[in-house]
Amino acid sequence: MMMAMLLCMQPLNLYAVTLQEVMQTSIKQHPMMQMAEKNIESARGNLTEESSYAYNPELSLEPQRRRLNGGGTSNDYYITLSQGIELGGKRKLREQSAQAMLNAASQDRETTQQRLIIEAARAYITLYFAEKRYDLRRQQSNILDKVSHAVAQQLQLGESGQLDANLAQSAFTSALNATTIAQQFLTKSKQRYLMALGKASNTKLLSDLELPKLLLDWQPPKNAYGVALQSRPDFLVLQSQLNRSHAQADLASAMRIPDVTVNAMIAREAGEQLVLLGLTIPFPVLNSHQGAYRAALAEKERVKMGIDWSKQQLRYEVQSALDNHQNAIQALSHMIQSNMQKNAKDTIILAQKSYQAGELNLEALVIHINQGLDAQMTALEMIKQAWLARIRLAEVLGHPNYILKGSQ
Repeated sequence: MMMAMLLCMQPLNLYAVTLQEVMQTSIKQHPMMQMAEKNIESARGNLTEESSYAYNPELSLEPQRRRLNGGGTSNDYYITLSQGIELGGKRKLREQSAQAMLNAASQDRETTQQRLIIEAARAYITLYFAEKRYDLRRQQSNILDKVSHAVAQQLQLGESGQLDANLAQSAFTSALNATTIAQQFLTKSKQRYLMALGKASNTKLLSDLELPKLLLDWQPPKNAYGVALQSRPDFLVLQSQLNRSHAQADLASAMRIPDVTVNAMIAREAGEQLVLLGLTIPFPVLNSHQGAYRAALAEKERVKMGIDWSKQQLRYEVQSALDNHQNAIQALSHMIQSNMQKNAKDTIILAQKSYQAGELNLEALVIHINQGLDAQMTALEMIKQAWLARIRLAEVLGHPNYILKGSQ
């Protein structure tokens, strides 16, 4: 094919020619995965910080030279050691909140990994069928171009009329325009494919993709909603966020209990040694932190409501994905049983032979050629939709392995 000839004329880099390879490659050194790792590193640092004691001891040294009333001077000093003490279990609650953030970051990495695998598979399928569609459009253009040249020669010899020449030229022009549109979509599909792999947009790749056969008898798990609820890492992220909101609410409640400061001082004053022990207790009169507590309670309820709503949405998503998958597989099964692709190819060959034998006029030939190629593209679209439905089902259920589980 012309596309393959053009690609072979220049050195190219090859990235993931099979669906399994692209799913594995998508999570290796992808910028999104690197950002997820940095997010975990940040959460670990935050956990270390929040696990530490809130107050450092403070040492105050005050030297003083005193002039005595009876005459003479006295060299005095005051040394004070202060230590703040957290009350209400604040340190433990801060640590629980930070641990929940770390758990959420780790689970978010799993969510990112699954999303990258799904997007890579979807981009692979889109590119594969974009190439097939472009090839069919090129075939259509080439066939109608030959027909147009043949009719033009017949017109010069007086064996054909101007109407037939106009019809052939119009059919070729329409096919050429469709080919251009297919080529533009193929270019966009290649860029999307490279982005799914985390590659640079100017990276060249070889258009030699291999697609396994989709098994039509594969069945999704019976308790699909339960599987999705247990397997989706984004729901584990939501649960970690709920745990953090609980810890934050408890921490806001504990903040209403003021912390105290213990002061110990030794001093020398007017020749006398002093030892003092004091306790500083703030009174929450001007600011009782009641507003922060109410805000934390509202945030906890908001997160809980968000989880409940997400679970309800998940039910809809699972049922929709199951129905869409079933319908797409049934349609593909009927298409295969009807031998649609072979019949479409035979239609074009028979139409060309009938036209050469004088059994078909030019208008009928163009109609059969377009119908045959449209039927082939319809068949490709049905296969593509079945693959996309399988990918969507795997995405909703949280099992990217389902994409290849039902193929060979």
